[in-house]
Amino acid sequence: MKYKKASWEKVDAQNVDPKVKQQVFTTDNIMVVRYVYDPGLHFPEHSHPQEQTTIVEKGRLIYSIDGEDVELNAGEILTIKPNIKHGTVTPPDVTSVAISIFTPVTETVVIEK
Repeated sequence: MKYKKASWEKVDAQNVDPKVKQQVFTTDNIMVVRYVYDPGLHFPEHSHPQEQTTIVEKGRLIYSIDGEDVELNAGEILTIKPNIKHGTVTPPDVTSVAISIFTPVTETVVIEK
């Protein structure tokens, strides 16, 4: 196959938390996940064996990365190395949308709390 095409409008959404929906698109080498975060999210600290690059499309995310708070606004990009503990918070009045790219590919993002 020379390419793979999809649309977020047609990719099934799954809840990974009551306040987070995810849509997953994979290739042989990367996993692309679109997240929609409801206002007031407090996603617990966790780690995973994949490297993660997140691009905020809309809203604002506040990551706690190994004890340090890092704020991301629309248009900003963050990379988190594999196995680094991190959690995510959204402001109480903001819906946020982000694209995260994970490598290496697994069937799902393997979360270790």
